Amino acid sequence: MIPPVRRSVLAVLALSVGAALLVWQVHQLGLERITSGLSQVGWGFLLILLLSLLRFVARSIAWTTLIGQPVPIGRAVAATISGDALGNVTPLSLLVSEPVKAMYLDAGPGSSRSLAALAAENFFYSVSVGIYVTLGTAAMLRAFPLPPEIHVAGVTALGLMALVLAVAGWTAWQKPTLASAVVSRLPFGRLAAVVDRVRDFEVRTYGSAGGQGGRLGVVVVCETAFHLLSFLETWLTVWLVTGVSSPLAAFVLDTFNRIVNIVAKMIPLRLGVDQVTSERVAVAIGLGPAIGTMVSLIRTGRMMVWAAVGLLLLTRRSLGQARNT
Repeated sequence: MIPPVRRSVLAVLALSVGAALLVWQVHQLGLERITSGLSQVGWGFLLILLLSLLRFVARSIAWTTLIGQPVPIGRAVAATISGDALGNVTPLSLLVSEPVKAMYLDAGPGSSRSLAALAAENFFYSVSVGIYVTLGTAAMLRAFPLPPEIHVAGVTALGLMALVLAVAGWTAWQKPTLASAVVSRLPFGRLAAVVDRVRDFEVRTYGSAGGQGGRLGVVVVCETAFHLLSFLETWLTVWLVTGVSSPLAAFVLDTFNRIVNIVAKMIPLRLGVDQVTSERVAVAIGLGPAIGTMVSLIRTGRMMVWAAVGLLLLTRRSLGQARNT
């Protein structure tokens, strides 16, 4: 586990790099052009927030389905938003977001089962991301005449996703205890008692995957819905900014946003990196200058809204627990 002081330095450094990239990108394109495009979104931003909320709901249903016990969906969604908030604003990402989700959902003995189910859900989500990115990248390579650097990035992405899917297959075969390994490394002595329970539930979860057709069917539907909603969000954003429906371009942009989420997790909100990569891809597929930057800035704005909501939910829950002790 990274010491607190080093974590703080790392967070500031990552955020500074991202901010510098963003300032450079805006300077290259012109602030007036970007603000003019963003102003066209207007109330459509509420629809973007609604679609992103439904994405939280989809993954929360997948998670609670794997828990195998009745869980209020509202609490599960609040846990998902809260965990993602911390993961998006700190460089620790999944190391902090997933345990926080489980502890938010149930701070008692059931948290071990919640965390193990969350690890299983992340496994299925990773597989779905690998498939989604593969489809989107293949579509880009086939449908658009690309500059050499974007073509190389696309081929690299295909190789990366092939590796992800291969690792996923190996993971399913080996039935590893991922969540318990994470818990054992957290700097909280009181969590040591739940490691064995988490490990036991993980083994049973992975080992019985073949016999839980009903549950896994729900998970597959939820993960598919998540990616469909994500595509719709990007399509809507592109349409609001350009006034033109570009489903294939939106699919490609959404695909590359997944790749940015993977490779730039240490940078809070993927600030700067998202804008630069989205701009390069958008220009390469014919959307024109500044479109990719505007789409990514709207995405960053959406993430900031949910990060604020998540931090407020965490604060309220912490205050409630303090009053009860």
